[in-house]
Amino acid sequence: MNDEELFVLLLEASCFSQEESIYIYENFKNFRGSMAEFVEQKLSNKCQTPFLFSTLKKFATAYDDLSIRKSIESVADRNCNSIKGDLHIHTNWSDGNDSVEEIVETAKTMGYQYIAITDHSLVAKGKVEMNEEKFMRQIKKINDVQKFYDIKIIKGIEIDINIDNSLDYSDEIIKNADLVIGSVHFDYGYGEAKAFKLLEELLKNEWIDIIAHPLNEIGKELFLGNYEKILYLTEQNHKILEINLSPNRIEEDDFLVKIFNDSNIMFSFGTDSHTKKQMKFMNFSNLWNISRDRILNYYDEPLKILNRRRQMIL
Repeated sequence: MNDEELFVLLLEASCFSQEESIYIYENFKNFRGSMAEFVEQKLSNKCQTPFLFSTLKKFATAYDDLSIRKSIESVADRNCNSIKGDLHIHTNWSDGNDSVEEIVETAKTMGYQYIAITDHSLVAKGKVEMNEEKFMRQIKKINDVQKFYDIKIIKGIEIDINIDNSLDYSDEIIKNADLVIGSVHFDYGYGEAKAFKLLEELLKNEWIDIIAHPLNEIGKELFLGNYEKILYLTEQNHKILEINLSPNRIEEDDFLVKIFNDSNIMFSFGTDSHTKKQMKFMNFSNLWNISRDRILNYYDEPLKILNRRRQMIL
């Protein structure tokens, strides 16, 4: 994949049509500045939603980093046929753009055996949230959709941790999920040290299966400075760390893989897709040579692995 093709992919992943994306690239070629500057100046009123605009700005920062861009381009056209499914996907039930059916149809075209729907909880965070009642309605929706597909639809949630260490849902609600992804999205105004404490709580929480984008709100320096503690909590509590394949997180992923390369920690690949086009980011998983027995997405039945690990905690 060359620079133009990657540029077009990133625009398509932000809900521009292919035709629009190619036209926009022609204009970008004559622009004296970075992609991030171009997006800010030329595309702020053309994205479908403010959220997709902010997403495109993040993708642009990856494009502007020559090292990241060339890394992505080197694998973007390589298939990932051995990957059995994507374990981090958002739909229009929270802040995603597409329906459950559209995501499942896309997963089918990619040859997946399973797909995990993991919409945000984000309760009382001032964003598009999925409260407990809405989550239970989504579970019913997924069960209804499942009747029409052979591909396994995993009923998941990307759940937030609050300032008091509580999760957004009660235990009674969480137990209805097949897969629980825990995330630190906020430091609540207290900085990286608070974010790290919240990560510790997620690593100790019995309901959490996967830690999404583990460095979020924490940063490399603090994460590395607490390497031994993170390693111990992750192994002791049988957690899985996510390699988040959103382009703007590739550098963090590389850091994560390198520091845990000699451990026995398991990883999962998640595109963190908010549009069906972003599901193509799974090809970026080819950037790392990790033993397949350490990657959840290579297993035919990941829920069996997760259930076994949960039992080790209880």
